[in-house]
Amino acid sequence: MTPEDEVRRAGKANEILDSAVFKEAFGEIEEAILSGIRRAPIKDVELRDKLCQQYVSLHTIRDQLRTYIESGKLAQATLAERIRGAFR
Repeated sequence: MTPEDEVRRAGKANEILDSAVFKEAFGEIEEAILSGIRRAPIKDVELRDKLCQQYVSLHTIRDQLRTYIESGKLAQATLAERIRGAFR
């Protein structure tokens, strides 16, 4: 992937994370999972484990979008350095 591609991907990831709809959906899903964990019988290890896996997966999606944003920042710095180097 080129630095330009990474910058574009970072922009799209940022749009998603900043989206009111994403924030709302993420919050509702997170709350539903946590509520399920709180209500699950302590002896139902399988259900609690499944809910915990869903919680981790949900956060992994958000974390991956954040990683794209950070990669885009590094790519932007690389592009800026190329431009500075071209004018030296």
